[in-house]
Amino acid sequence: MQEVGPLHVDVNETRSLWVIGHRVTLLPVGGRVAALEVVTPAGVPGPPPHHHEDADEFFYVTAGRLGVLCDDAWTSLGPGDYANIPRGVVHTFRNDGPDDVSVITGFEPQGFERFFVEYGVGVDEPGAFETSVSEETIARVVEGCAQFGMILAPS
Repeated sequence: MQEVGPLHVDVNETRSLWVIGHRVTLLPVGGRVAALEVVTPAGVPGPPPHHHEDADEFFYVTAGRLGVLCDDAWTSLGPGDYANIPRGVVHTFRNDGPDDVSVITGFEPQGFERFFVEYGVGVDEPGAFETSVSEETIARVVEGCAQFGMILAPS
């Protein structure tokens, strides 16, 4: 697995990346959790069902509707709704509405934020969104996500 220590985010520099079709902004929170703002455009699929070996994940919806699959049951969350996914539980998410969905997501303990840095493309790079959803990028994510403790569920 990759180094799992905290990834320090400079409070004076916002870092936004396109990661498999989702705009991810690393948030400087410190402490035991890593937090990110994730904006998922309408029509962009969520990640394949997976679990995290060594981190709990949470979702807090700030705008739009987020569908969350947790152990084979879908729940649709709106602004102000929250879901916590314990480590080891198979889950995924999707945009459940016609507009972008914006979510604060986090991981405890820190470490999984390194996944986003590894597979993200800077939002200012030409063709960043397209690169983030290319077959080559998706293949890299599928092949390498386990090194970050993200285990894809069997199909």
